[in-house]
Amino acid sequence: MNSSKKIDVSICIVNWNAKNLLQRCLESIEDKTAGLAYEILIVDNNSQDDSVRMVKLEYPECLIIESKINLGFAKGNNRAVEQASGKYILYLNPDTELTSNAIYGMFCFLEKNADYGAVGCKLIDSDGNIQFTCARTFPTPLNQLSLLTMLNKLLPNSRAFSTVEMNYWDHMDSREIDCLSGACIMARKHIIDSVNGFDENYFMYAEDVDLCYRIKKQSWKIYYLAEYSIFHHEGGSSKQRRNRHFASVMQRTSNYYFINKHFGRIKAYEFRASVCVGSLFRLLVLVVLVPFYFIFKSDKFSSEVFGKYLNLFLWSTGARVGQG
Repeated sequence: MNSSKKIDVSICIVNWNAKNLLQRCLESIEDKTAGLAYEILIVDNNSQDDSVRMVKLEYPECLIIESKINLGFAKGNNRAVEQASGKYILYLNPDTELTSNAIYGMFCFLEKNADYGAVGCKLIDSDGNIQFTCARTFPTPLNQLSLLTMLNKLLPNSRAFSTVEMNYWDHMDSREIDCLSGACIMARKHIIDSVNGFDENYFMYAEDVDLCYRIKKQSWKIYYLAEYSIFHHEGGSSKQRRNRHFASVMQRTSNYYFINKHFGRIKAYEFRASVCVGSLFRLLVLVVLVPFYFIFKSDKFSSEVFGKYLNLFLWSTGARVGQG
């Protein structure tokens, strides 16, 4: 970490029981980042895995903010930004790992492009595949229906029936986009301050969507920088939850809130209806295919998969609450 008084980038990390991943993340920042002055602010959401002790012992230069409760992603990041002094804010997940000087690359892009408010880079999963969530569009009833009814698979080159991840595009080239993944967003601090950071009504998921939408509403553009990539060992925190269907239901709950907030109640009801129709379609397909799974001894059918779409259907009808 550069100890210069002038800070170019404030790196904000929200951690919850991700000690080993956080350790790798901090090590990669230290090893790969050069050419700018940065600070690291870590909000720990009451971890029970010795994360705080590890940071204090191995990375004492980091500012660690200890919370006695799990604030969630949005509130945690807002607490970090309150104490940040950099020109730019970098929201970075603890389950990311730098493989190149990506932070400097994003910093240089914003320095040279005054009409852009935020930038992100390519996210690579543990198998080396691009996570298309790193550059996507906003959720709508249609792209949700396309996902659940698998129209995006049937018509892979169609823009109309694509998912939010724009699966018709291979994400190999840089371009202006609607939305970045909250796992890695660099934005101008004065913009983050002007939009009051993340909406704290979100506990998990869609906070990044909402933030990007509000940045764009202020006439700033958002860019995806494909030249740089970061490993993202996705789901480090959500996978720890006991409820196996938490992520699927919570994602829809957050997207429903986003649509209702920015596009109104009717569009939000349309989104809920698309989840209802789509999850019911998936359940019917699974039921029809059950005999074939047993005949051919396929492992693709499981109670886990069935339970996922059942929970989505129950959520869409109001029979299940969001956080489960």
